[in-house]
Amino acid sequence: MYHIKQVSEISGVSVRTLHHYDEIGILSPQKSENGYRYYSEEDMSLLQTILFYKYLGFSLGQIRELIGKNEKDILVHLKSQLELMKKEKKKLLTLINTLEKTIDSAERSVEMSTKEKFKGFTYQENDKYTEQAKELYGREVVEESIARQKGKEQELTDGFNRIFFAFAENLENHLPATAAENVALSKQLHEHIREYSFDCSLDVFSYIGLGYAQNEEFRKNIDQFGEGVSQYISDAIQQYVSENKGE
Repeated sequence: MYHIKQVSEISGVSVRTLHHYDEIGILSPQKSENGYRYYSEEDMSLLQTILFYKYLGFSLGQIRELIGKNEKDILVHLKSQLELMKKEKKKLLTLINTLEKTIDSAERSVEMSTKEKFKGFTYQENDKYTEQAKELYGREVVEESIARQKGKEQELTDGFNRIFFAFAENLENHLPATAAENVALSKQLHEHIREYSFDCSLDVFSYIGLGYAQNEEFRKNIDQFGEGVSQYISDAIQQYVSENKGE
């Protein structure tokens, strides 16, 4: 058994945070008659699980839900976390490789293609994107989208990346957002959403385009392809919608 100060020293988690975990029911140790908290080995394993999930970007609410499903089966969580971390490792190694190439390019004045510059980035990074989408477009639309994407996640992501890379290149080449080339890319994007997500009308697509530029989380994700790309795509989408209204 461990006192709360010992747990704090071993884990690096502050006493205040441990108190908070107890208050929200995510990690509730045994308590003596005088109110002192005592943590068992099982509690310590659970704390390790919580910290792993936090590192992977899960909110405390999500962690509580995950733990609640299999509270006693820590091994299930460890296996799940290992798979998530392997994916994170692969992504991190790709980004390290991209950064190394960027540094090498700068030091040796070697040109990098746009795709090389953004290798390792994707149009969406985590569950924040999904939660933001639910707030903007409604839970039913997003859940339908997730169901339709199942088993096709790579095709979905590759398609978005291909289109967003093309927009980024057009912006880099100073092509107006409303140019015919970008209207054509907007059409590809609209069709991609309709195929892999949901039956997106022109009005909804226009709203999505506005969200790319106005919603902070969406803008941050898309601007990984280049500063201003989110607004650029948004303007191109509005032009596409305008040209196709009434058809």
